Amino acid sequence: MRAPGREHRRSKTPPTYSVARHRDGTDALEALTALLGQARARLVLELQQPLSTSECAELTDLAVSTASHHLAVLREAGLVDSRRSGVRVLHARTPLGEALAGAR
Repeated sequence: MRAPGREHRRSKTPPTYSVARHRDGTDALEALTALLGQARARLVLELQQPLSTSECAELTDLAVSTASHHLAVLREAGLVDSRRSGVRVLHARTPLGEALAGAR
């Protein structure tokens, strides 16, 4: 029991997080980098639309094999979905990946 005058007050507004607040991606990159590492954070943020493995590599300045490895890890974590389109594999964020990226 609390002492008189020290009642617990609930906040009327839910907390907001910087990832969802800023549209420029700066805070999202910092937060995701802390969780995933820089390369994987950049990949999640770059996947605003489906991209091939080589496009992901080019946008993030990674070797194709390195980008492929990171995308596989993100896929296993449920942040990225991959599908074959002809000879290319296209990668896109899942709903969880969208939420972490602060996408609107």
